[in-house]
Parts: sequence; structure tokens; C-alpha cells
Amino acid sequence: MFSSNNNSILKLDPRTKLVILLGTMFFSLRNLSVIPAIICIAFLGIIIFLEGEGFTAIKYFIGCSIVLLIFHGVTKSTVTSTLDMICAAIMVMIKFICPIAMALALFTKTTKMADLISSFQKLHLPMTFVIPFIVMIRFMPTVSDEWESIKKAMLFRGIKFDLRNLLLKPAQTIEYILVPLLFSSMSLMEELASSAMARGLDSNQKRSCYSAVKMKFFDYLVIILFLGFIVISLVKFQ
Repeated sequence: MFSSNNNSILKLDPRTKLVILLGTMFFSLRNLSVIPAIICIAFLGIIIFLEGEGFTAIKYFIGCSIVLLIFHGVTKSTVTSTLDMICAAIMVMIKFICPIAMALALFTKTTKMADLISSFQKLHLPMTFVIPFIVMIRFMPTVSDEWESIKKAMLFRGIKFDLRNLLLKPAQTIEYILVPLLFSSMSLMEELASSAMARGLDSNQKRSCYSAVKMKFFDYLVIILFLGFIVISLVKFQ
């Protein structure tokens, strides 16, 4: 999470990716048609591919395309039972999430943390927002590692986290998971906050960055094309 590939053909500014992410969220909320959604994920897939994450681009594009085609089939069929309604509602939620998931993958997998902090500074965002955001972003993958360690520790003690134990021994299983996870999360948050302070993120002085974070021609081109697509699709397909 929040890394960068050196084999990238195109290198967009983090602010461009942030505009794409916010635009995709707005698009997903307003869009009701399948064709604009497929065009959107194709556009995002191309950007992710050019950023050097070819496998991620192909994986997300194929997965989201299958979901959208299934959604198209579900909406065309006749809803006759409660189960059909539940399945249709689930497909609507997944269809809403798919483009956002791709935009989030673009934002997280192709952006360096240092570039992101520098971009926030150029946007003149207050450190009261930047520090909690950076701590939160660093917290998520760290908690994921802690979760894997907890599952391994449970296996060593003969406790397996699966559906069977969750159904037969729900209180005991949840206790074995939540208690160590809560304690480790508290210490992790303190360590990450201390690390952010030690790096001077709370300072009012402007920070330097090894890489040049600057909006270029392709950044403006991508923003214009993407926002233009959103406007046209929402006007034409509504």
C-alpha cells in the first residue's frame, strides 16, 4: 500500500489521482447505466497499467467487468421473490463499489507516501488533517500484519479461526481475536503517531521532498478527459 513502481510509463501527480478518486465516487453515486461504468473502469485500468501495475489493472478490470455484466443481467431479469430482491440489492452495492475500488487501487498502489505528504502541503491542507490521515493510512496495512500474526498464534494453540468455530464458539473465538487486536492496535497507534512527530510532520515549516511533485501536461489532460467523461455520461445516460 502506498508504493510506486519504477517501471511506470506514466507518472501522475498524487493530486490528479485524488481528483480521479473523488470524481469516481461522485460518478458511482449518480450513474445508473452499465456502459458508462465499463468505460470508467477501462479508463482507470489503462491509467493503472501505465503506472506500472499491469497485473493489478488486468485483475481489477476483468473482475469489475464480470460484476457489471452480471448486474446488467440481473437488472434485465424479472424479480419474483425475496431472494431475487436480496441478490439484486447486493449486485447494486457491488456495482457501486467496483469503480471506487479501482480508483482507490490507483491511488494507493502507485503513490509514494512522501509524494502524498508533499502534495498535501502544496494544497495547503492543515497538519491537523494531514497527520491523522497519514497515521490512519499507515495503520491499515500494519493492522493487517498484526491480524495475520494473531491468526498464526491462535493456530499454535489449536484454535482455528473459521466459520465452524465462529458459529459453535462465537464468544470465545471473538474474544481470542478482539482482545489481542485491540491491545496491539492501541500500541500501534501510539507508535505511528510518535513516528509522525519524530519526522517533523507537526512542524509548520515547509518540508522538502526527494522527488519533484508537480502538476504536468498529462495530469491536466487526464483530469480534463476524466471530468469531461463524467459530465457527458451523466447527461447522456440519465
